Amino acid sequence: MATALVRVFSERQRSPRRWATALAALTVVGLVGCGSSKVSQCNKLAEVVNQTQDFMKEFETEIQAFSEKAAQVKNLDDIKAAASQYTTAVDKVVINLDGLAQELKTTPLKDSELSQFRDSYVEVVSGFKSALEEARQAMNLVVTVQSETDLPAKIEESQQQTVKAVTTIENLSQNEAQLIADVNNYCGAVPHFVDSEEKTLGLDPHALRD
Repeated sequence: MATALVRVFSERQRSPRRWATALAALTVVGLVGCGSSKVSQCNKLAEVVNQTQDFMKEFETEIQAFSEKAAQVKNLDDIKAAASQYTTAVDKVVINLDGLAQELKTTPLKDSELSQFRDSYVEVVSGFKSALEEARQAMNLVVTVQSETDLPAKIEESQQQTVKAVTTIENLSQNEAQLIADVNNYCGAVPHFVDSEEKTLGLDPHALRD
C-alpha cells in the first residue's frame, strides 16, 4: 500500500518543482538607469513578479515535508493525512498565485511591449494555478477515500488526473521560459537567468555575484 502511495505521489512531487524553478528563475531585471521610463517600468514588473521567491520557498519546504511523510505511511489514516498535507500546501500556493495574477493585472505599464509581456505572464500564472487546482482535486480523491478496499481504484484515478495536470505544467513551463528570455532581452537584463538553489528554489547569491 505504501509503495503504491509513494508511486502516485511521485508525479506530484516532481511537477511543482518544475514550474517552481521556472518561477524562481524570473529575475526579470535589476536595472540601474537614468530614470528612463522603460527601465522604471521593467523594474516595476520585476518587483511584482519576483514576489514568487518567498512563497515558492515555502511551497517547496511543504512539498518536501509531504514527500517525507508519504514515504513513511503504514495505514489508511497515514495515507489520508499525507494526502491532506499536500492539498493544504497546494491551496496556499494557489491563493498566492491568484494574488500575483491580480496584482500583475493592475500594474500600470505604459510601454506597449511590457504590457504585452505582463498580460502573457498573467496567462501563464493563471494556467499554473488551474493545473495545480486539478492536481489538488486529484489528490483529494485519496483524502476522501472511505476504505482500504477502495484505495487502489482511487489512487489509479488520481494518477490519471495528475498526468494531465503535469502535462499542462510542462507546456506552461516551456512558454514561460521563452517569455522570461523575451522580457530580459527587451529590458536588457544581464544575466538573463540566475541559477536557483536546489534545496530552496530561491536565488543562489553565489551565482548572482558571479
